[in-house]
Amino acid sequence: MIEHDFDVVACFTLDHFNLFKLEHLQADVILLDMEHPHRDVIESCVSNFDLPTVLFTKNADKDTIKQTIDAGITAYIVDGIDPSRLHTILDISIEQYKKHKKLEGDLKDAKTKLADRKDIEKAKVLLMQLHGLTEDTAFQLLRKNAMSHRMTIGEMARRLLDAQQLLNNQLKDE
Repeated sequence: MIEHDFDVVACFTLDHFNLFKLEHLQADVILLDMEHPHRDVIESCVSNFDLPTVLFTKNADKDTIKQTIDAGITAYIVDGIDPSRLHTILDISIEQYKKHKKLEGDLKDAKTKLADRKDIEKAKVLLMQLHGLTEDTAFQLLRKNAMSHRMTIGEMARRLLDAQQLLNNQLKDE
C-alpha cells in the first residue's frame, strides 16, 4: 500500500476487543482484509466509524456478499488486493458511500416532512374542534406561533398535540 502512495494510518487484526483502536484515527476509508467476513465485526466498524469500508476477501458466497453489503460495506472485492486497481476501487467506494449517505439524508428528510404534515393536520383539526376555527385560520395560528417561538410549524404542532395529550391524561387520572 505504501509503495503505491497510500498513507496507511493503522494496520492490525480487527476484532471486537481492539475495534476501539480505530476511534482515534483520522482515515478516509477503512480497508478490511478478511478471509471469512464476520457480519458483526463489519457492522461495528461501519456504524462506529461512518466511513467508506472496502472488504477484500476470498469468499465469493452470495449470502456472505449480501450480508456484508447489508452491514454497510461499500465495496466487496474477491481474490485479494491488486495495487494497480486500488485507486479505482477506493474512488468507487467513496462515491458509493457519498451516494448512500445522500439517499439516507433524503429519506430522513422525507420522513420528517411526512411526520410534520401528519402532526400539522392533527393540530389543525384539534384547533378547529376546540375553537371553531376554519382550516386556514388554524394553520395561520400554528404558523404565527411557530414563527414567534422560532420553531418549525411541525414542532409547534407537536407541542400543541403533546399539551393536549397531557391534559387528556390529567383528566383521566382525576
